[in-house]
Amino acid sequence: CTMSMPAWEIALNTYWVKYASKISARDKMYRFAQYFSRMVYFQMEQSGAPKESVAWVKHISKTASTGRKFIRLGKFIDIWYKAYKHLAKHSVSLTSEKDLINCLGIMALIADMIFYVWDFLRWFEEAKIFQFNMNVKYKRTLWNAIRYGIKAVRYTLMLRTEKKDSKAFFSHRRLAIKSAIDFMNPMKGLKYNSLNDGQIGLLGVVTSCISMYDDFAK
Repeated sequence: CTMSMPAWEIALNTYWVKYASKISARDKMYRFAQYFSRMVYFQMEQSGAPKESVAWVKHISKTASTGRKFIRLGKFIDIWYKAYKHLAKHSVSLTSEKDLINCLGIMALIADMIFYVWDFLRWFEEAKIFQFNMNVKYKRTLWNAIRYGIKAVRYTLMLRTEKKDSKAFFSHRRLAIKSAIDFMNPMKGLKYNSLNDGQIGLLGVVTSCISMYDDFAK
């Protein structure tokens, strides 16, 4: 005699529910909402939609952005610990391609950590709790560009170390493409390209989908 699982237990054991229970997964979902709404409100503006409707969608995008920063408060501490463990495990040298990849991995973690420090301070400004006289927005954008640039190079190099048609090869290829596309966003903030909000929103939607797909494909 077999006992069937209750419907609520089956629902809680689905992959999507387990995935959504992770903070990093929810951040990716909120990121999708942020950039999708950014793409939508730009199209609404171009088509002459009512200002109230455009403002409402803009508010969704801004709220998602601020909410993501709140979720990430203190994340720089976790990344500092990862960087410390990485340094303890790998020697910092450039005698081989593998050493270069390890070095870029450490550099990416350090860039991530610095970005999340500025991200932490930026949340206080966006939440109107405190205003820092340190040009926080610019420095956050700059380190966002640096970290994605390093990751794009690192994942591209890692393709040379993996067997073609392996899961790791396809994952590194996806993440190399994602990092290269994500690099375009902060470059707009630094005024190195002239992409509009609709284009930035579309790129953000694409990279959010890549990121979530990569989680499922592993």
